[in-house]
Amino acid sequence: MGKIAVIADSSCDYTPERAKQAGFSVIPLGVTFEDGTTYRDGVDLSGEQFFQKLAASKTLPKTSQPTLDDWMEEFRRHEDCDDIICITVSSKLSGSIGGASMARRLLREDGFQPHIHLIDSLNASAAVALFAVEAARMAKMGKLVQEILVRMTYLQSHVGIYFIIDTLDYLRKGGRIGSVTMLAGKLMGIKPLMTLSEGEATSIDKVRGIQAGCKKLVDGFLKNAADLHRVTVISSCAPERVQTITRMLQTHISDIEITSVEIGAVIGTYIGPGGIALAYEEKQARW
Repeated sequence: MGKIAVIADSSCDYTPERAKQAGFSVIPLGVTFEDGTTYRDGVDLSGEQFFQKLAASKTLPKTSQPTLDDWMEEFRRHEDCDDIICITVSSKLSGSIGGASMARRLLREDGFQPHIHLIDSLNASAAVALFAVEAARMAKMGKLVQEILVRMTYLQSHVGIYFIIDTLDYLRKGGRIGSVTMLAGKLMGIKPLMTLSEGEATSIDKVRGIQAGCKKLVDGFLKNAADLHRVTVISSCAPERVQTITRMLQTHISDIEITSVEIGAVIGTYIGPGGIALAYEEKQARW
């Protein structure tokens, strides 16, 4: 039976320590602010620190994929394995998987023995972690790499993340909405409900107020989740909203297992503080 390593990029929003407990390793993306300082996501900068700096910035920070050397070094750490499963943020949001692919090619040319399997999660934040946790769980159970890869392909179209944005300011800074739309949203208290569809950020609904937004998220989970006893709650510096949505979930399912994750730089750049999201596997294919 072959030895299998699982890697995810830091878009998964698991700290290296938390990832290690779950059975996988994390390679950090970079975050560069307007003063030119670059931080390693989740290593040099926590989620809370990121949002503090984001609030003080006039322009949005830029996220960058791990360097080619970073990827090659990370893969070489697992050279005693037969297979390496590498899971990245959606290729529509970052070039992370492109860097991993180039590193794989160069290592192959150099005679690197482990087989490197690249998985584009078509997702972001802790939805990426759902892939990594599942791959690590299956590897620990002794599943063949082919079985794990089939499961990863299935999850690409069955794992969803749904989030409510508290402010439209960061979407405006990123050029994702116009000033008129933003003003109307502020005046009416409208909060967009967004998801990732085939890897791209998409607005699917609007709600008035965070309370209504949390209810909308919970209703969607109850309707669509493959396992009603397991869900990930993701937030951006919004502990009171985590408590609100947790109470709502527990009202319907008292013994639900809730994993709480603080969102990081990749999605946090556009969501800003105060966001709340749910991630889970769905019963039906999403596309």
